[in-house]
Amino acid sequence: MIEIDGSKGEGGGQIIRSALSLASITGKKVRIYNIRAGRNNPGLRPQHLMACNSVRKICRGTIEGAELGSTELIFSPGKIVGGKYEFNIGTAGSVILVAQTILPILIRAQKKSQIRIIGGTHVMKAPSYDYFEKVFATAIKRFGVQMDCKMIKTGFYPKGGGIIEFSIERVELHGCKTWTSDDEIQAIIRIAGLDQSIAIREKKIFVQNKIENVKIHEEQSLSVGNAITCFKGLRGSYVPGEKGKRAEIVAQEALDNLNKETAEVDLHLADQLVIYGALAKGETEYSTSELSSHLRTNIDVVSRFLDRKIEIKENKIKIC
Repeated sequence: MIEIDGSKGEGGGQIIRSALSLASITGKKVRIYNIRAGRNNPGLRPQHLMACNSVRKICRGTIEGAELGSTELIFSPGKIVGGKYEFNIGTAGSVILVAQTILPILIRAQKKSQIRIIGGTHVMKAPSYDYFEKVFATAIKRFGVQMDCKMIKTGFYPKGGGIIEFSIERVELHGCKTWTSDDEIQAIIRIAGLDQSIAIREKKIFVQNKIENVKIHEEQSLSVGNAITCFKGLRGSYVPGEKGKRAEIVAQEALDNLNKETAEVDLHLADQLVIYGALAKGETEYSTSELSSHLRTNIDVVSRFLDRKIEIKENKIKIC
């Protein structure tokens, strides 16, 4: 059994998600302890719990300690079974983080899978659905992933209720060293239950910076909300609106964060690609703007399960 200290490195949900994914794929039993021990609300939160339960269901495995607030769990994986699944987080917990947990597993299923996840699509401290579709999904297709995704309904904090669906097929992943992408900046502004002038003011910031490809979506959502995702190829930035935070500041922050991304992939995508590169046949290389704690933590977890050499030199990651 592999034992992982959940308080090490990034010390958050990334450890849980990566460990569950890799345990399912390798068939190795795993114990995770000190889960999110250094956080203000330690232990499993609803989205982590849903990740646990969705993995258990797909893998026909068993999990001990899968309870809200639990700081330790033991997962024994079974056989991966593809098919139709629906997972309802029940809060505004991130649907994207759940999706990113089960995606690598479903690539190993014998048949095509169709997944529906209900929860938060545009929330704090998680990728937005737009980032998931426009940046993340585009990137993993470079490894040969065959996935289609769509958002049925937007879900903001605190009620959630957003719905995404995606289909995924079994494939043999191959390494990737080519990450050239479009340099045109695009932006997606989503707003629900708020005056449209907020979105117009946000769009004006992009237009003033000579960015014309800006789309505003007025949504029907259980909670009011506002979110901006901007991207250029495989580099993205996501900033949710907050009460008391001016629209112009939200838009400028999203644009400033994107302009910092000058490497092949952004700092968030860099850690999300590690597991795919490690599972793929052949070598994978890519450069990123910043080596985040999430990236280093993910590399450490992957190395516990898979016998792959992962090198970091300056801002380049090499998996061989």
